[in-house]
Amino acid sequence: MAQSDNNCNSMELEIEAEAAALREIQNEIAEKMEMPTKMIPPTAEEQKEIDSRSVFIGNVDFGSSIEDIEEHFKGCGEIIRTTIPKDKFTKKQKNFAYIEFASAESIENALVMNGSLFRSRQIVVTAKRTNKPGMGAQRGGRGRGGFRGGRGGQQTVVVKYVYVNGSSPRGLRGRFNPY
Repeated sequence: MAQSDNNCNSMELEIEAEAAALREIQNEIAEKMEMPTKMIPPTAEEQKEIDSRSVFIGNVDFGSSIEDIEEHFKGCGEIIRTTIPKDKFTKKQKNFAYIEFASAESIENALVMNGSLFRSRQIVVTAKRTNKPGMGAQRGGRGRGGFRGGRGGQQTVVVKYVYVNGSSPRGLRGRFNPY
Protein backbone atom coordinates (compact mmCIF):
# COMPACT_ATOMS: atom_id res chain seq x y z
CA MET A 1 0.00 0.00 0.00
CA ALA A 2 2.79 2.41 0.89
CA GLN A 3 4.56 1.66 -2.39
CA SER A 4 1.45 2.54 -4.46
CA ASP A 5 1.14 5.87 -2.58
CA ASN A 6 4.77 6.65 -3.40
CA ASN A 7 4.16 5.81 -7.07
CA CYS A 8 1.12 8.14 -7.19
CA ASN A 9 3.03 10.97 -5.50
CA SER A 10 6.02 10.60 -7.82
CA MET A 11 3.68 10.54 -10.88
CA GLU A 12 1.93 13.72 -9.69
CA LEU A 13 5.26 15.47 -9.15
CA GLU A 14 6.44 14.40 -12.60
CA ILE A 15 3.23 15.68 -14.23
CA GLU A 16 3.50 19.03 -12.42
CA ALA A 17 7.14 19.39 -13.53
CA GLU A 18 6.20 18.68 -17.15
CA ALA A 19 3.31 21.17 -17.00
CA ALA A 20 5.65 23.87 -15.64
CA ALA A 21 8.17 23.13 -18.42
CA LEU A 22 5.41 23.42 -21.06
CA ARG A 23 4.23 26.75 -19.65
CA GLU A 24 7.80 28.08 -19.80
CA ILE A 25 8.18 26.97 -23.43
CA GLN A 26 4.85 28.59 -24.37
CA ASN A 27 5.88 31.88 -22.72
CA GLU A 28 9.22 31.85 -24.57
CA ILE A 29 7.51 31.27 -27.93
CA ALA A 30 4.96 34.01 -27.24
CA GLU A 31 7.77 36.46 -26.41
CA LYS A 32 9.69 35.54 -29.58
CA MET A 33 6.59 36.02 -31.73
CA GLU A 34 5.71 39.23 -29.86
CA MET A 35 2.08 38.19 -29.84
CA PRO A 36 -0.28 39.95 -27.48
CA THR A 37 -2.24 37.60 -25.30
CA LYS A 38 -5.51 39.25 -26.37
CA MET A 39 -6.42 41.53 -29.23
CA ILE A 40 -7.74 44.64 -27.54
CA PRO A 41 -10.30 46.57 -29.63
CA PRO A 42 -9.45 50.22 -30.23
CA THR A 43 -10.98 52.90 -28.04
CA ALA A 44 -13.51 55.34 -29.52
CA GLU A 45 -10.80 57.98 -30.04
CA GLU A 46 -8.47 55.47 -31.69
CA GLN A 47 -11.30 54.25 -33.94
CA LYS A 48 -12.06 57.84 -35.02
CA GLU A 49 -8.39 58.35 -35.86
CA ILE A 50 -8.32 55.10 -37.88
CA ASP A 51 -11.53 56.09 -39.70
CA SER A 52 -10.04 59.50 -40.53
CA ARG A 53 -7.36 57.64 -42.53
CA SER A 54 -9.79 55.23 -44.23
CA VAL A 55 -12.01 55.22 -47.31
CA PHE A 56 -15.14 53.32 -48.31
CA ILE A 57 -15.20 51.83 -51.81
CA GLY A 58 -18.61 50.92 -53.19
CA ASN A 59 -19.70 48.92 -56.27
CA VAL A 60 -16.68 46.60 -56.06
CA ASP A 61 -16.83 43.58 -58.34
CA PHE A 62 -17.77 40.41 -56.43
CA GLY A 63 -14.80 38.50 -57.89
CA SER A 64 -12.15 41.04 -56.93
CA SER A 65 -9.45 40.30 -54.38
CA ILE A 66 -7.68 42.42 -51.80
CA GLU A 67 -4.58 42.42 -54.01
CA ASP A 68 -6.62 43.79 -56.96
CA ILE A 69 -7.98 46.66 -54.87
CA GLU A 70 -4.57 47.48 -53.41
CA GLU A 71 -3.08 47.49 -56.93
CA HIS A 72 -5.76 49.95 -58.07
CA PHE A 73 -5.13 52.32 -55.12
CA LYS A 74 -1.35 51.90 -54.73
CA GLY A 75 -0.63 55.36 -56.16
CA CYS A 76 -2.70 57.06 -53.44
CA GLY A 77 -0.32 56.30 -50.58
CA GLU A 78 0.87 53.59 -48.21
CA ILE A 79 -1.90 51.09 -47.48
CA ILE A 80 -2.04 49.56 -44.02
CA ARG A 81 -5.13 47.36 -44.35
CA THR A 82 -7.70 46.45 -46.99
CA THR A 83 -10.96 44.76 -45.98
CA ILE A 84 -13.69 43.20 -48.10
CA PRO A 85 -16.55 42.20 -45.76
CA LYS A 86 -18.31 38.87 -46.27
CA ASP A 87 -21.90 37.87 -45.64
CA LYS A 88 -21.91 35.86 -42.43
CA PHE A 89 -24.44 33.33 -43.70
CA THR A 90 -23.47 32.77 -47.35
CA LYS A 91 -19.75 33.57 -46.84
CA LYS A 92 -19.81 35.47 -50.16
CA GLN A 93 -18.02 38.78 -50.27
CA LYS A 94 -20.07 41.95 -50.37
CA ASN A 95 -19.67 44.52 -53.13
CA PHE A 96 -17.84 47.10 -51.05
CA ALA A 97 -14.46 47.41 -49.35
CA TYR A 98 -12.48 49.58 -46.93
CA ILE A 99 -8.90 50.76 -47.21
CA GLU A 100 -6.93 52.13 -44.25
CA PHE A 101 -4.01 54.36 -45.26
CA ALA A 102 -0.92 55.28 -43.25
CA SER A 103 -1.68 59.02 -43.45
CA ALA A 104 -4.79 61.18 -43.77
CA GLU A 105 -3.29 62.94 -46.83
CA SER A 106 -3.68 59.70 -48.81
CA ILE A 107 -7.46 60.02 -48.52
CA GLU A 108 -7.46 63.12 -50.73
CA ASN A 109 -5.65 61.13 -53.42
CA ALA A 110 -8.06 58.21 -53.03
CA LEU A 111 -11.14 60.45 -53.27
CA VAL A 112 -9.95 61.51 -56.73
CA MET A 113 -10.48 57.86 -57.77
CA ASN A 114 -14.26 58.26 -57.25
CA GLY A 115 -16.01 57.26 -60.47
CA SER A 116 -13.00 55.42 -61.89
CA LEU A 117 -13.38 52.03 -63.55
CA PHE A 118 -12.29 49.00 -61.55
CA ARG A 119 -12.79 45.62 -63.26
CA SER A 120 -15.27 47.21 -65.70
CA ARG A 121 -17.36 48.75 -62.90
CA GLN A 122 -17.58 52.38 -61.90
CA ILE A 123 -16.61 52.50 -58.22
CA VAL A 124 -17.72 54.96 -55.54
CA VAL A 125 -15.00 56.23 -53.19
CA THR A 126 -15.95 58.23 -50.09
CA ALA A 127 -14.36 58.96 -46.72
CA LYS A 128 -15.24 56.26 -44.19
CA ARG A 129 -17.67 57.37 -41.53
CA THR A 130 -17.38 56.40 -37.89
CA ASN A 131 -20.19 54.17 -36.70
CA LYS A 132 -22.28 55.60 -33.90
CA PRO A 133 -23.14 53.09 -31.17
CA GLY A 134 -26.76 51.98 -31.29
CA MET A 135 -27.43 53.22 -34.83
CA GLY A 136 -29.15 50.53 -36.84
CA ALA A 137 -29.92 48.44 -33.78
CA GLN A 138 -33.62 47.93 -33.20
CA ARG A 139 -34.57 48.60 -29.61
CA GLY A 140 -37.73 49.03 -27.61
CA GLY A 141 -39.83 46.38 -29.33
CA ARG A 142 -39.76 48.07 -32.72
CA GLY A 143 -37.81 45.30 -34.43
CA ARG A 144 -39.26 41.99 -35.49
CA GLY A 145 -42.83 41.55 -34.52
CA GLY A 146 -43.23 45.07 -33.15
CA PHE A 147 -45.22 47.89 -34.67
CA ARG A 148 -44.12 49.29 -38.00
CA GLY A 149 -44.19 52.67 -39.63
CA GLY A 150 -44.69 56.09 -38.20
CA ARG A 151 -42.23 58.16 -36.26
CA GLY A 152 -42.92 56.63 -32.89
CA GLY A 153 -45.14 58.10 -30.24
CA GLN A 154 -48.86 57.46 -29.99
CA GLN A 155 -50.24 55.08 -32.60
CA THR A 156 -53.81 55.53 -33.83
CA VAL A 157 -55.85 52.45 -34.74
CA VAL A 158 -58.93 52.92 -36.91
CA VAL A 159 -61.49 50.12 -36.85
CA LYS A 160 -63.90 50.39 -39.77
CA TYR A 161 -66.44 47.70 -38.97
CA VAL A 162 -67.60 46.10 -35.76
CA TYR A 163 -70.41 43.56 -36.11
CA VAL A 164 -71.65 42.37 -32.77
CA ASN A 165 -75.42 41.86 -32.98
CA GLY A 166 -76.15 43.14 -36.45
CA SER A 167 -75.37 41.63 -39.81
CA SER A 168 -72.53 42.62 -42.03
CA PRO A 169 -73.09 44.73 -45.16
CA ARG A 170 -72.75 41.61 -47.32
CA GLY A 171 -75.45 39.82 -45.37
CA LEU A 172 -73.07 37.34 -43.77
CA ARG A 173 -73.96 36.00 -40.42
CA GLY A 174 -71.35 35.88 -37.75
CA ARG A 175 -69.95 37.93 -35.03
CA PHE A 176 -66.85 39.91 -35.74
CA ASN A 177 -65.46 41.71 -32.74
CA PRO A 178 -61.77 42.60 -32.78
CA TYR A 179 -61.71 43.35 -29.04
